Amino acid sequence: MSSLQKGYVVDVPYPTFVHREAMPLWLNTVSQMHGYKVPDLKKPFRYLELGCAMGIHLHLTAALYPQGQFTGVDFNPHHLMVAEEGLQETEIQNIQFIQASFDEALELNNLEPFDFIVTHGVWSWIDEKQQQAMVNIVDRWLKPGGIFYCSYMSHPGATGMTSVQKLMFEMSRNLKGSSATKAVQGLNLARKIGQSQTGLFQQIPSLNHQLEQLAGDKPNYIAHDFLSEHWQPQHSADMIRRFGKIRLAYTAGAGLLENIDTLNLTPDVVKIVQQLPLVTLQETVRDIARNTQQRQDIYIRDREKLTKSEKDQFYQFQKFGLLPGAPAGQSLKLDSKIGHIQDAIPVFENILSVLKIRALSLAEIKAAIQISLSEQQWAELIQVLIWAGYVHPCAVNEVQVDADYSAMNKWMELQELSWRCHPEFSTALEH
Repeated sequence: MSSLQKGYVVDVPYPTFVHREAMPLWLNTVSQMHGYKVPDLKKPFRYLELGCAMGIHLHLTAALYPQGQFTGVDFNPHHLMVAEEGLQETEIQNIQFIQASFDEALELNNLEPFDFIVTHGVWSWIDEKQQQAMVNIVDRWLKPGGIFYCSYMSHPGATGMTSVQKLMFEMSRNLKGSSATKAVQGLNLARKIGQSQTGLFQQIPSLNHQLEQLAGDKPNYIAHDFLSEHWQPQHSADMIRRFGKIRLAYTAGAGLLENIDTLNLTPDVVKIVQQLPLVTLQETVRDIARNTQQRQDIYIRDREKLTKSEKDQFYQFQKFGLLPGAPAGQSLKLDSKIGHIQDAIPVFENILSVLKIRALSLAEIKAAIQISLSEQQWAELIQVLIWAGYVHPCAVNEVQVDADYSAMNKWMELQELSWRCHPEFSTALEH
């Protein structure tokens, strides 16, 4: 068996991941916090994942959203064997899997338009032909008002790794064994070179630390991440412009923290960003100032702003609740995630304390704490707590909470995977 197909690693399975940022409720909440209309999760909706691998993310998402119809596309038949096995074990009825490359998927005539199209860890690892096919899929099948989520490696944070990746790829062409074995050998060579502290490693002092962290990952992940023939970080401006041509507007980063300039940029850079007239310029400056390595972009097709009434409804009715293990009632001064945001610590502590009693909307949190802050400031505070894994938006549809998730959770356990369905938040959490 060849280790590469269409320039992509196929001889070892892609490690299983679940991406909370690509869940429908998460995407909707981030978009609404930025003031835009989103698909209605109380009604039936359609969701497409491009590059679904073994379908673990899609299985959990479909279980959590029985009102949705889910489709996964992947060209690797070995991945989809596991995905289909999951359907048999869990008896989920609202998923279909399609074995096809993206250009092959374009030839399908039996698909209906989608409210959500997501792709994680794919774009930067495929060739231009497949990238354009993905653009064409989004153009053909994303509904007006629909959300597109795309994660990709970004300049300038990933720029320094391009030569290391090239070394690892060239090494893999001359080694025997599985891609996982080749990846580890290539990485070890790069780390040995890094010990010299010269050349590239002198110019980018953080590179050795990046390689050290990478060495702690699973060999299969290293192989998929670094042995692709078409490994290519992207400039956010190019992505925004490319999808803009098919009526998709860049809306926000799904990672949340990147949307809050006051936490990421110096005051001088914030002023520069505010004075720039184009989102392509603004995001490029942000990427440079943050040294962005990976982006998780949210786009909306034919985007519309929320009306004043719709915005008020979101702030009044979308509840937020505490996740298991949240440090409610504890001091956050030494918290590893948010303890450095010293000015906001008292407010964070108050928010967690009131949410410990019951889930509340932003309007209710504001009324309970009675601190004079703008709606945007309250939204940013909640976003930080969501990013930290302490708070999460609550399910908007009671059907989700009442459903039976035991079969899905049992299958996760049999697969020795740590994710479990949490219907009250319409998401999956690691246990």
